[in-house]
Amino acid sequence: MRVAVIVVSVCSLMAQVRVAVLPIKNLDGNMQLLTYSYAIADSLRALLMRHPDHGTKFVVIPADTMEQALAEFNLDPSSPQFESDLWRGIAKLNCQYAITGSFEITGGRMVLNLYAYDVATKLADQTNTARNLFKAPENIFDVLPAAVRKLVPALK
Repeated sequence: MRVAVIVVSVCSLMAQVRVAVLPIKNLDGNMQLLTYSYAIADSLRALLMRHPDHGTKFVVIPADTMEQALAEFNLDPSSPQFESDLWRGIAKLNCQYAITGSFEITGGRMVLNLYAYDVATKLADQTNTARNLFKAPENIFDVLPAAVRKLVPALK
């Protein structure tokens, strides 16, 4: 009986979809807003890790594990190879999906767009997206639970 439980546990772990949450791109150009790139990603990661499907249908790569793997590529955001090196780092972690997006400030409100990218094709799921989420910058984290509900179905 014990062997059956171990086999089932190992099989379920191998079947889980691995997800990386990347920093959100700052399209605004204001470098003071760069902290939002990481704060939004950290909040998304935390919400996904508390989601009922986490650990059964998908697993989110912890931030420190992801940063360690990406550090091996010595990523420089100003480098022309940044995007391709980033994808190589994510693939090294055996992730099937990467969640990222962009934000900018328009009319005093932040516009946030989030997507789940298939790592194999580097294409975003166009059905399960969280687009045009508007809030004052200091309240942008209020929209993240709704964003998670929209993104999770993409993590098949």
